[in-house]
Amino acid sequence: MFEADKIAFVSQVSDVVMYVSLTAGLLILVIGYFAGARENINKIIACALIVTTVGVLALRIPIAIHDFIGGKKTAPVQSSEQVTDKAPVTNSDKAEPKSSGLSGEGMLNFFLYVGWTGFLVCMGIFLYEAMTVTAREARPD
Repeated sequence: MFEADKIAFVSQVSDVVMYVSLTAGLLILVIGYFAGARENINKIIACALIVTTVGVLALRIPIAIHDFIGGKKTAPVQSSEQVTDKAPVTNSDKAEPKSSGLSGEGMLNFFLYVGWTGFLVCMGIFLYEAMTVTAREARPD
C-alpha cells in the first residue's frame, strides 16, 4: 500500500493496526460531532484549515532537523520533466531494497514524524481553545 522508502516506519505497521486506527479516528469524529462539535463546527473547520496551512508551510523545519541530526542532506524531489532528460533507469541502476527492520535513520524519521504530528495536534487544540475561550470571554453576560 505504501512505498517503504517514503516514510520508513509506515511499511512496518500491520494492516490490522492501520484499519483499527482509522476506525478509531472515525469514531472519535462521529462521537465528538454528536457530543457538541456540531455547535462549533465552523470554528473547528477554521482551526483545521489554519493548522494544516501552517503545518504544510513549515515542513522545512522537520526536514532541516532531520538533516542536522542525520548528518546528510535530504535530496529535493525532481519534477517529471527533469527526470525525462536523464538516461533511462535500468535494473542495474536501482538500489537494493532496505532491510525490514528500522535503521537509525528510520527511527529518526519516526520520531520526527511523531513529533511534528504532535506539534500540529497541539497547535490545533490550543488554537481551538483560544478561539472558543476568547469568544466566550468577549460576550457580555
